Amino acid sequence: MLQVVLVSFSWVFDSQNTLVTIFTDAQPSGWRCKTSAINASLSPSWCMNDTAGGGGNEGQLAGHVCGLAAGSWEWTGGNSATTIAEWDLICHRKFLAAIPTSLFFIGSIFGCTFYGRLADVWLGRKKTLLLACILTSITTFFASLSPNVWIYSFLRFANGFARSGNGICSIVLSMEVVGNKW
Repeated sequence: MLQVVLVSFSWVFDSQNTLVTIFTDAQPSGWRCKTSAINASLSPSWCMNDTAGGGGNEGQLAGHVCGLAAGSWEWTGGNSATTIAEWDLICHRKFLAAIPTSLFFIGSIFGCTFYGRLADVWLGRKKTLLLACILTSITTFFASLSPNVWIYSFLRFANGFARSGNGICSIVLSMEVVGNKW
């Protein structure tokens, strides 16, 4: 029973890697013009918009922000609240925001084929699970230190590859404890 509990506990860390993208890659909560940038040519109601999308329309946010001069506006949550804010993944770079998550799941697909073979033929399930947990921890740590979207995307791919071994091995290890009667 202890084996089932310990193996199941590894799913907590696995789910965190999948769930973290909801928060890290989210659209920032809003933007505002910097006080020094407000001048007579901008109407205060438009310039002081502090809701994402200017009333919920994401395209409107991109249009307004893209029309402003660089350095004349700021995110209300700060420039490091999300990956979109940190690396300015808006306007002409908006397509880059989806790449890290896509590569994470592509890495998961490739990792499943690799870890399945590794667990069955070479290392066994326990050692493969341990390897997957260690590699997942390492890639998650380095992804948090990424200086740009390209390194972050590569590390999210590696993280997806690493974490898939957890799912492959955990399910089988949990089921192997069930007795012969079943």
